[in-house]
Amino acid sequence: MKKSKIQGFDYYLSKETLEGYKVKPIELRLKWLYMGNLLRMSYKKDIVKIQDKFRELK
Repeated sequence: MKKSKIQGFDYYLSKETLEGYKVKPIELRLKWLYMGNLLRMSYKKDIVKIQDKFRELK
């Protein structure tokens, strides 16, 4: 069996899920982003580097 050159992962969100997110108050969405950022700041530097490479598709 051939191995795919594509690596990583993929996920799917339904239209209903996306629409549900849009109706959430902007303050709540910003709070979620802020909390995610606080969490990321507590990660070890090597984990952050791995995440950054993943985001850059490297």
